Amino acid sequence: MRNLLDPVRVMLFDIESSDLEASFGHTLCFGYKYLGDKQTRVLSLRDFPEPPKEEEPDAHLLVRVNDLLTNRADIIVTYYGKEFDRKFLNTRMLMCGLSPLPPLSHEHVDLYYTARGNLKLHSNRLQAVSESLGCPYSKTPVRADTWRRAQRGDPKSMRYVIDHCRLDVDILEWCYLKLRAFVRQHPRVGLGGSCRACGGTAFQRRGFTITKAGGRAQRLQCQKCGMWDTQKPGVV
Repeated sequence: MRNLLDPVRVMLFDIESSDLEASFGHTLCFGYKYLGDKQTRVLSLRDFPEPPKEEEPDAHLLVRVNDLLTNRADIIVTYYGKEFDRKFLNTRMLMCGLSPLPPLSHEHVDLYYTARGNLKLHSNRLQAVSESLGCPYSKTPVRADTWRRAQRGDPKSMRYVIDHCRLDVDILEWCYLKLRAFVRQHPRVGLGGSCRACGGTAFQRRGFTITKAGGRAQRLQCQKCGMWDTQKPGVV
């Protein structure tokens, strides 16, 4: 069990489902990765024993997902996850008799809003963002027939869905590292005096900014991730 002295863990995750509405579909797989880890993990229906017919098909999978998001992550990163992934998971968890996920505010970084609020692209979809910024990974297409066969338990189709989910998490991580400097209310990952987004300690002084009180503050830029911050007058 983790405690307050453990390092902050940033988890990036994505889900694949059999339907866009949780009342009609269920969770096929849950892909996740801790920032800095080499391995992207995917939990799917095939990793858990098939539940009895009276139980929801993703009940056992969601027990594990609930534990991961509740107990094993301090900050979560998604793409459009506030509107889809979290709502879908909470709905399915309630339908499976599980407790909902803990409420999150700034601890949930949703890159969809970061991209929409700071970039001017032809589309705000993850594929458009990753391609425009030069991501070396390419998303695989979503084919309705493949998802339907995966829902019915076809092994080949399920492998495709799992690989698709894993790649989405890898692309999400790449875009997060590109865009985290724009997350103005990023949860602090390091100690005071370090960069709130990456924990870096090397800053460059870049002019001054006017504070809300009408004074001036030193403008700083992290040399590791590019995040901007300010330093109060008199602070060394």
